[in-house]
This record gives sequence, structure tokens and C-alpha cells, in this order.
Amino acid sequence: MPWNRDTWVSLSPTGLTETKPRHFREMARIAWENRSELPFAWRILTRGVCDGCALGTTGMRDWTIEGTHLCMVRLELLRLNTMPALDPERLADVAPLASLSSEDLRQLGRLPHPMVRRRGEPGFRPISWGGALDLVGARLRDAPTECIAFYLTSRGIPNETYYVAQKAARFLGTNHVDNSARLCHAASTVAMKEMLGHGASTTSYRDWLHSDLIVFFGSNVPNNQPVTTKYLHFAKKNGVRIAVVNPYREPGLERYWVPSIAESALFGTKLADDWFEVDTGGDLGFLNGVLKALLEEPDGMDHDFVRGRTTGFEAAADAVRGQTWEDLERSSGAPQERMRDFARLLVEQPNAHFVWSMGLTQHAHGVDTIRALVNVALARGLPGRPNRGLMPIRGHSGVQGGAEVGCAPSPGEAALARWEQVWGFPVPRAKGLTANDQVEASARGEIDVFWIVGGNFLETLSGAERNRAALSRPGLRIHQDIVVSSSMLVEPSDTVLLLPAATR
Repeated sequence: MPWNRDTWVSLSPTGLTETKPRHFREMARIAWENRSELPFAWRILTRGVCDGCALGTTGMRDWTIEGTHLCMVRLELLRLNTMPALDPERLADVAPLASLSSEDLRQLGRLPHPMVRRRGEPGFRPISWGGALDLVGARLRDAPTECIAFYLTSRGIPNETYYVAQKAARFLGTNHVDNSARLCHAASTVAMKEMLGHGASTTSYRDWLHSDLIVFFGSNVPNNQPVTTKYLHFAKKNGVRIAVVNPYREPGLERYWVPSIAESALFGTKLADDWFEVDTGGDLGFLNGVLKALLEEPDGMDHDFVRGRTTGFEAAADAVRGQTWEDLERSSGAPQERMRDFARLLVEQPNAHFVWSMGLTQHAHGVDTIRALVNVALARGLPGRPNRGLMPIRGHSGVQGGAEVGCAPSPGEAALARWEQVWGFPVPRAKGLTANDQVEASARGEIDVFWIVGGNFLETLSGAERNRAALSRPGLRIHQDIVVSSSMLVEPSDTVLLLPAATR
């Protein structure tokens, strides 16, 4: 595509006079950091699968846009693949490690082999793989099936691992298996399955390139999924408009220097065209206000879509009609006119994408917020059509696939019956525990074997001290990971086993 000065941020080469990420300086730092394993690091980048965000690739290419497909998230993670093994003596006494940050613990190196810690011991000692598996097998045989739980999450866990883990759990007779998708996009899954029958994206970033409008709600993709900025750059070249609904005006969404595109690397790319500021948690009121405005606009509704593709929509319409503009302004933190402006923008730009992340879901009313978002999308006929749709954007690669291959406590009777037929063994029907429920059950002493692959409940769930006490209760707690985390250091009631893992 020809260069266009209208999209440039500044004439200052590579943004030297701007406050921005210094990508090329960071690349040099990362190359130096991995200098002892540069050939291996290069093989990972050129032949491996990205273990960064949910928009990962194979090698340094993708299937949509020509050129290099690489971002700083992936490069920052490179050292986890190339770092040397930790010295087992560092874990012989864990007391000095208690004050270390997660980053400092990672810098100790990769777990080289299984290690075990018994109650009353100061730390871990090496154990053979045979000894570790014998220990796990004996405890699993002795534990009641309802007292066994599995939790999986991490950057880079492939679908096959999620599938095998949930199959193993059900072979053992338990549905207590979950993954991190519930912690981040549970609200999206619940609301979208309820309203659309499908708890995942209805569109692709490929469709962004040919849409009219991309709206980001509660999301900062340049920071969390930076490779998306490459697609946004080319979308802007195609005339796509970008709007942001957020409490804070994120600098990265305002302008960005995409290092893999020469024009953008030199002069930057202007991104967001429209900003709609709301209070924290005010998205629900804002979206209800937008729907109210669409109902009042002469051409606000896609009536053919609503009549032909939805049921019960009038109940949602009546609900927002019953809310006063004063109440909506108060709950959203946005004036009525801005909600009307957003509604008009959707009418003027019919091929729209709604993209959202934790800013919408991590609230007590997260499910209601996603319901409101889907209602607006249905009013405009966005789902199921080319170059428009809904995209709950994930933070880690693999979590969407993890849920779709059944690594969840309640996959549904149809899936359970199908697995039973294919696998040839009885599949339990008892209700499974979600991640939060697993921790609470553990705190009550109801979990005997807790197998945790990746993740760190001390940092991802609220109530760190409560979670610490819960992790200390199971008779056997297994942590399978590539590096040390703070949750591994929690003193066991009986035994903690560390199992090393491979990255992909």
C-alpha cells in the first residue's frame, strides 16, 4: 500500500521525540539477554508456535498479512524458553525465596526435574520421574473421586494438553477440571452462550480489514495483544474508523509505532478516531443508553434482522425504554449526547466490530454488561454477517481452545455422552467445580489431590491470604510449570510435588 502522511503521528523518525515504546532498543536488549542460546532462540521464533497472546502465529508469519508477524510480548517471553535450569539447592530452603517477586522467581531458571517437599521440611529435594509418578498414582487411587481437582492455565498450553487433562480427570471419575478462561471471560461465555448459543468470537481479525468500524471496549490491545496494531494499521489504510469506549484514554490506542511496518516504524500510525469516556464499571449504563438511543433514532434499528433472527428482543427494548436518561448518565458517567453520538456512529458505519476484554468482564455485573453489548449488536445486525461481529479478545494463546476441547467443569450432557461413546469408559455426570469453587472446596478441606498446571492463585484470584490457606490444605498439591511461582512455596499439609513442563 502507498504511504499516506495523513495517518502519520509525527515526522520525527521512529518517534525519537515522542513518549513511546522503544521497540528496537528492546529488541537489542532481548538479543543480548538470549546471547548464549541465539541459534535456539532463532529456531523458536522461525519454527515455533507463538506462546504470547491469543493472536499467535506459527513461525514469524500468519495467514492474512504479508511480512513479519512478531511482537514484543513474544520476544519478552523468549527467555523462558532459553534460560538455563535452576540450581536445585536454591529450593532446598524456600524461606529466603518468600520475599522475591514473581519476576525474581522466574529468573531462578527453569525447573529441571521433579522435586518434592513434605510437611515440616524447609524446602524441596529432587525426586525421579518414576518416584514422582508412583506418588501421584498412589494418591489418586486412594482419593475419593469428588476430592480430586485439576486446573490448567498458562501461555503456550496447546489444545492437546487441555484435552488430555480433562480426559484424564473424567477417567478418574471427576468433573472438577477448569481453565483460566473462566477467570477472565466467564461473563462473556455465559452471556454469549445464553444469547447467541456460542460463547466465542463471531468474527476474525481478518474481517477487521474490510469493515467500517472497530470499537474497543475495556481493552488495551497495543499493550496486551500488540500484534493487533499491524491489522489496525492496514485497516486504517482501508478507511476503517476506530472508536474506543474506556475510562482512560490509552496512549497506545491513540497512536502506535508498528515495528514490522517500515512506514509505521518511522512515523507512527494514528489509531483511534473517536473516544467515549465512561466511569469504571459504567459500560453497562453506556450500552443501555446506546440501545435506548438506537430505538429512538429513525434508522437506528436493523428491523429485518431483529424480526428474522431474534426472539424476545422487545423485552430488552422495553427495559431500556423504562430507564431515564438521568439514570443512564449517572450510571455510565457519560452524557446523553455521547451515547447518542455512539448510536449514530453505528448507523453511519454498519459493518462494525465490537472488541472487548477484562474492562467489561471483571465486575459484579459483568454478565449483564455483555448482555447489554450483545443487545446493541443484535439491534444493528452484527452477528453472523461478513466483516462485522463480536470479538471477546483473549489474553493468552490456547485458553479459547482449552474451553472448546472440554477443559471445563460443565461441558453439557451432549458432550459427556459423546465422550463416553468414543472413550469407552463411564463419564461422570456430577456437577464439576469451577476454579473459584475448587479453591473454596480446598479451603474447607474437601480436596485431597489438587493438580495445578501453570497459573498462580495467589496472584490471579482476590483474597491472597485466603487462597494461601486454601492451597495449604490438600494432602497432595501438584504444580506443573516451567519456572517457580509463589504458590509453589506455600507450606503443604502433607506433600507438594513440582513437575517440570516443556514450552511449545
